[in-house]
Amino acid sequence: MALGNVDGPQDEALVASLPVYLNGLLSTSAQLQMFQYPLYPRGRPLPVPTFAAQRGETVTSRWRPHANRVEMDIPLDLRDAVYDSEKGEALAEVRQRSASIPVSGSGDVHVKQEQPATESSARFDQMRLESSVVPNATEYMVGIMRNGELHLTPLHAILQLRPSMRHVDLLHQAEDGERRRERGAHVSDEEEHNAAVPQRDARRSSVIPLNVSVRNESGSRANYGQGAFRDAEAERWVDLQWIEEKTPAVEQVANNELLATSRAPLYCATKPQDFL
Repeated sequence: MALGNVDGPQDEALVASLPVYLNGLLSTSAQLQMFQYPLYPRGRPLPVPTFAAQRGETVTSRWRPHANRVEMDIPLDLRDAVYDSEKGEALAEVRQRSASIPVSGSGDVHVKQEQPATESSARFDQMRLESSVVPNATEYMVGIMRNGELHLTPLHAILQLRPSMRHVDLLHQAEDGERRRERGAHVSDEEEHNAAVPQRDARRSSVIPLNVSVRNESGSRANYGQGAFRDAEAERWVDLQWIEEKTPAVEQVANNELLATSRAPLYCATKPQDFL
């Protein structure tokens, strides 16, 4: 294949030539992660309603470091024009009565409510976002321009956050339990006997939980399956401080953590032909 002139047409002017510096000196207690919100419009910050902001409500967040799971609670707009008060009260009541949320397919594993609703909370007033890890196809970096210089900092991980439906599952479980109690009061002895027959047959087969342990080249072991799920759910949450963008605090973090202290220039060792 003929490569032709890899430098491009002669009439194309060079716009800028920037020095590039690699910042690899984040503090040991810091991690740089990118949060993506696939269900929100691009370029728009998290939607804290004006109604909630006027009452001083903000986004709250927490993190499980080992499992690298993040949850965010975003205040809802509770105006009557956009909020179903009846459904909100039902969700709040179920949330108050339940100490944990059973997870489908997890046996006796329960998801603990880290911040149970108080008795004074009569409405479901927050939407929760849950994270999922995006596998790294390559090594991603974040770039910052300062004084005509490009500073690159490697990312630890990329997380996508989507609305959690656990509150809906919790409500459905409460409704199903109520229906079972009502139905059980009218079941005859014969119906109970017929219902017990397949249960006895079911006891003959057993389900064995499968845990997979994989040891990599470095000798560390990774667990998959129900054991890994239990470990993740047993980990304590670490509260995070949510800081809105375009604030002096964010600017200070960027200046202290995301600018390279070494001015050793980087040179590209990749040939133009390798890109083709």
